[in-house]
Amino acid sequence: MRSEPLRSVLVVEDEGLIALLLREVLTELGLDPHVFMEGKPALESIGGTPYAAAILDLGLPDIDGNQVVEALLARDPAFPIVLTTGQDPQEVAVCFRHASRIRVLCKPFDVAVLERELAALGIVGGPPRSAPDFDDKDFAEAPVFA
Repeated sequence: MRSEPLRSVLVVEDEGLIALLLREVLTELGLDPHVFMEGKPALESIGGTPYAAAILDLGLPDIDGNQVVEALLARDPAFPIVLTTGQDPQEVAVCFRHASRIRVLCKPFDVAVLERELAALGIVGGPPRSAPDFDDKDFAEAPVFA
């Protein structure tokens, strides 16, 4: 039986397969992912949920992902965030050099690299595992997100 509550992680990702993968990986790591496919609902959730970290796609369909980052950092300047992007990760990192606990991953990213970044931020411990195996049935229906 778990002695401590699950640590909630805000996940904002508009690509369904990546969101599904993140949900699976974070759950297997013992975390409680709260997945949103748009930025506005994610922003609304920030005040009501004590998130331990965030994994955030900068390219969102409804708002600029930077708005979510700034809202999180306004609440806690040392809040741990993993940014995922198709942009040059070094250019993105320069934009957030003022934030001490932001990591940038270029899409597509390896699950082991994600786990390493989460460990570096103190969100999870232990060595990286391999990616979960998915069957075709896992993608038969569109995922339902919180």
